[in-house]
Amino acid sequence: MSISVTANDSINTVTITIVGSFDFSLFNDFREAYSDLTNHYKVYVVDMSMVEYLDSAALGMLLSMRNTIELGSNIQLKGANAFIKNILMISRFDKRFDIQ
Repeated sequence: MSISVTANDSINTVTITIVGSFDFSLFNDFREAYSDLTNHYKVYVVDMSMVEYLDSAALGMLLSMRNTIELGSNIQLKGANAFIKNILMISRFDKRFDIQ
C-alpha cells in the first residue's frame, strides 16, 4: 500500500498514484497527497490502475478531496478495474468526478 505524487507544472496537472488496497490505512497519506501541494492545479488525476481493493473509507476520502479542491479543478479517476469502476458508478461518483 503506497501513494506517490507527481506534479507537472507545465500542463498544470498532478497525478496521485495508489498501489494496493485503497482503504482507511491510507487516510493521512492520501489527504497529504493533495493538501500539502504548494500550487493549485487545474487537473488532479487519481491513478487507480494498481488498486486491488477499495472500501467505503476510500469513497469518503475521495469525497473529502472533492470538497477540498477548488471548484474549477477537474478530478479524474483513471485506470480502475471493472469491479472498482462499478462501485464508483453505483455510488454515483460519475456526478462529481471524471471517471476514465
